[in-house]
Amino acid sequence: MFLDAFPASEPAVTTQAPPSVFVLGDFWGLVQQAGPLRWPIFLVLGAGLILVFAKLYELVRDGAVSRPLFQVDLASCDLSRIVGEVSGQDESMLANLQSTMLNVFQTRPGEGMLHDEIHNFVSFQQDQFGVFRRRMEFLSDTAGALGLMGTVWGMFTVFFQGTSEQDVILRGMGIALITTLLGLVVSIILNFSSTELSTFFEKRLEQVSRKSDELRFRLMELAPAPALVGATPGGHPPAGVPLVGEADPDSVIAARSRPRGYRIAIGQPGRLVAAQAGAGPVSVGFELTTENGEPAPGVRVRASLSAGGGSLRDGLQETSVESGPDGCGVVEWHPPLQVGRHSLELVTESENGPPAAVDLAVTPGPPHQVEPSGGHQAAPAGARLAHPLVVRVTDAHGNPAVGVAVDFAAQSGGGHFPGREGALRQETSRDGLASIPFTLGAEPGPNVVSARVEGVADRVAFTLFGTAG
Repeated sequence: MFLDAFPASEPAVTTQAPPSVFVLGDFWGLVQQAGPLRWPIFLVLGAGLILVFAKLYELVRDGAVSRPLFQVDLASCDLSRIVGEVSGQDESMLANLQSTMLNVFQTRPGEGMLHDEIHNFVSFQQDQFGVFRRRMEFLSDTAGALGLMGTVWGMFTVFFQGTSEQDVILRGMGIALITTLLGLVVSIILNFSSTELSTFFEKRLEQVSRKSDELRFRLMELAPAPALVGATPGGHPPAGVPLVGEADPDSVIAARSRPRGYRIAIGQPGRLVAAQAGAGPVSVGFELTTENGEPAPGVRVRASLSAGGGSLRDGLQETSVESGPDGCGVVEWHPPLQVGRHSLELVTESENGPPAAVDLAVTPGPPHQVEPSGGHQAAPAGARLAHPLVVRVTDAHGNPAVGVAVDFAAQSGGGHFPGREGALRQETSRDGLASIPFTLGAEPGPNVVSARVEGVADRVAFTLFGTAG
């Protein structure tokens, strides 16, 4: 009764402050969970964005500078107007390529040479852009590696403490997860930027190549007419070079009245300098004389290579050499790794006198790699295979090895080559290929054919199958 007089008390409720909740919308708060490792990741992101915006500015500026040259209707232009248009432009990819084409057309007119200039220029620009692409790939990989490093560090923090405290575990897992997330995000941003910029560059280079092809066709139409010399982007024809064609007669007379100045001779006239791809430097000698034929000592001569033609001193494509007491000098040329034909041009730094040029031919190196194709074919016993046996021979740099002897031999199975020969020698073509038909043996079963390349120790083997019926 006494207890019934008191109402039953409510059970005590303990009120605790809710645990602090991290708001995912707070980006900076999320980033802070990564600890000190967030700063190297941000540094990589900043470096990548600087490279991207610098390259983007370079490409956009190049497009803006060359826009007037793109708008020129070459089909309605004569040679003097074309030279004037190119000479009046600031430096850009299009202006550089077209000025080179005009100079080549004047010295060695021919559609093949102009086509090679375009191809070499495009290859050189792609190689240059490849440096940017490799830097971006390095930064992207570094961002991912830093994120992985954060994962390892966070897990190490958890296990090294040797405790089950919730705060320690959550702090370590936070570092592990957030740094990985940051590294992946930065890597994706850099990869996406590099890919988009590469696409933009390729489109830009394609436009330059297409416009230069238009100039090539026009120059071929104007081939019978005299060519103008010395078109250089943002400049004027070099002093001492007479203008020919439809130029102002007063300008022509003034140009012809200038002294010829120096003369440069490179080896023998019409000499072709040849070297193997990737070989050591080639010495190209020259002799500098005055207009009276006397040696010209102590004169600086500028040497420049066509695009993609390897390098000169210190890895540059342009350098200068001083003539010796006898007026002679030597230019060291390091051939490129790819075969092709290039040009070395010499002119005095004062441009007092016409330039001299020599062709540089890069030939394949010795055979290094052999790739067989056409093996594992099957046909009825005694029948000729549908496809020939092919061997591709290249040098150490992937260039086709031309004129290399390949010895084919039927090892087993009773098969034979044309003329019922059991062994036959073929020479590689311009593509580095040696191919030969083969007839299977009369009995069903495997046929084995070997191929040995002169100068390469290893043999390659083809396994072929003769079927019954």
